[in-house]
Amino acid sequence: MRLPTGDGDDPGGSLRVTPAGSVVVATDALLASADRLRALEAALHDDLRRVVAADAVVTGLPIPGIAPRLQHLRERCESARDAFTRVAEEYTRGEVFVEGLQRKVAEIVAATAGPALLGMLARLVMFSPQTLLLGGLLGWAAIPDGSGGRLGTVRDFFLQNPQLITSPEFTRFVSLLATSIDDGVLGISGMPGVLAGLPGAELSPAGGVAAGAFTVAAAGSALGMFRETAVATERVSTTRLDAAPVGVRERLDRIPEVNQVRIEKYEAEGMPPRYGVFIGPTETFSPYADTDPWDLTSNVVGVAGLSPGSLRAVEQAMADAGIQPGDEVLVAGFSQGGLVATRVAASGDWNVVAVETHGAPAGHIQLPEGVSGLAIRNTDDFIPALAGPQLDHALVQVEREAFAGDAPLPTTEAAPAHQRTAYERTATAIDAAESRVVREQIDRLDSFAADYLARPGGQATVMTYRSTRLTGD
Repeated sequence: MRLPTGDGDDPGGSLRVTPAGSVVVATDALLASADRLRALEAALHDDLRRVVAADAVVTGLPIPGIAPRLQHLRERCESARDAFTRVAEEYTRGEVFVEGLQRKVAEIVAATAGPALLGMLARLVMFSPQTLLLGGLLGWAAIPDGSGGRLGTVRDFFLQNPQLITSPEFTRFVSLLATSIDDGVLGISGMPGVLAGLPGAELSPAGGVAAGAFTVAAAGSALGMFRETAVATERVSTTRLDAAPVGVRERLDRIPEVNQVRIEKYEAEGMPPRYGVFIGPTETFSPYADTDPWDLTSNVVGVAGLSPGSLRAVEQAMADAGIQPGDEVLVAGFSQGGLVATRVAASGDWNVVAVETHGAPAGHIQLPEGVSGLAIRNTDDFIPALAGPQLDHALVQVEREAFAGDAPLPTTEAAPAHQRTAYERTATAIDAAESRVVREQIDRLDSFAADYLARPGGQATVMTYRSTRLTGD
């Protein structure tokens, strides 16, 4: 499905939807067709009831046998709707089986190969540290210098070959890898590889993702990487707001860059305030903590379930904005911002009632009951896959391939399916969705602020925040 946008044809694929509380995946078009059949079935049922009632008081109906015909049409609608449901369920069942099998194989391989690779490395170092050093230097030296040095050459290589990291297949590989790191650790600790795939063998209930990220953070910390610091957050501006965001695209547009947190306060006469918290994406990808808490350190520490600087910065901003524990809050974020938004909702420290995330590595985080919203992902974007598969089903999940079929990939942006422009196109496609399950969720998110501003005395204020790391601590 190609949807027209202001910038030409949308290269993305069709929307795939997983309703809240379900694991069944269906396209938006299939769900919309089922909705139309359900509405037609209800209308035919009403028509049949009226015909039967009329037949009881009037003899000689103008169309003989109309009641059986209406009943037959109603049954055909019901049968077609049920067939759509069966198709979606069979597709999901097959996909879940294949993914589960791949995951178990990956766990066993990680547990078996982990100690073997570690042993080989240890023997190599014991035999000749100079050989290992020489091999590493030769490998690095084999990379030609570019305009930005060898790291620039690596970056340019992926820019020129974006297809290597932009596909649903690569995304699935990353997801399998993310959930297998803990099994490698178990293998190194001495557990037989064949036992790693057994239920209950994981280091973490979240499929090993948090344990794997913790392992990465701990290993990097020994080299000075992924070390958390204190953070300080200050308000940059406070202005009046004229209108509430309407639609997924407008909420995405309110997620900030540079000033990492935007908080909108909605007020109405006689009502407690509501707040919309919009959280920005990663700003720097250095593994060494510097001045910006929206960095790779916060990504790794956040996935590990620890206390990343960006999460603490958002909570500092929320406290400064005057949000009280009982105030209703909507959180929205892109990339790392989506991870932090999910962590805020999962903490239980705030009354988060709605969540909307775009490209967030947060699928392993369990949300409390009563939270609704949308988890939006491009299936050829590997960043969300760093948190493994979606384990929590509190949110409606909407996915699509950002560059479907033979659509050309940009060669000017790293990881093009994760860029904001790609998610802007996906947000526009979601706003045009026709299925009831998606439309109801969009309407619920829209009404969070719009209902307040439509009341007497309705007004809104927007506050922006900037946070820095206190690296001297």
